[in-house]
Amino acid sequence: MDFYLRAAASGQVHVQQCETCANFQHPPRFLCSACASKHLNWQAIQGVGTVYSWSLSHFTIDSAWTDSLPYATVVVESLEGVRFVGTFSGPQNDLTIGLPVNIRVESIGKNFAYIWFDSISETSEENG
Repeated sequence: MDFYLRAAASGQVHVQQCETCANFQHPPRFLCSACASKHLNWQAIQGVGTVYSWSLSHFTIDSAWTDSLPYATVVVESLEGVRFVGTFSGPQNDLTIGLPVNIRVESIGKNFAYIWFDSISETSEENG
């Protein structure tokens, strides 16, 4: 887990990959979710995926999110086939199943990282 948090602090998206069966997995675990092997390593991924599912939250029990209400919790499937749960950073009206997104990790302190999803069309417009 320390490696994941260090990589997140640098903005890189990494997932575990099993050395036995090549399965990618997230969140991190002690064993491979496909074959139960203990032989896992960390691999950088492209950080691109598509929206698989999403839900709007209009209430939160965590006061840190109050100013963001409503916010979208999103499941994204990366190009490598790994599904991530995180928060969509763009306008909620843009959310559709299949929307291409960039996967962004933001380190929060030493022990936590948020996963954000940015619409690829929005990031292209900002950079272009």
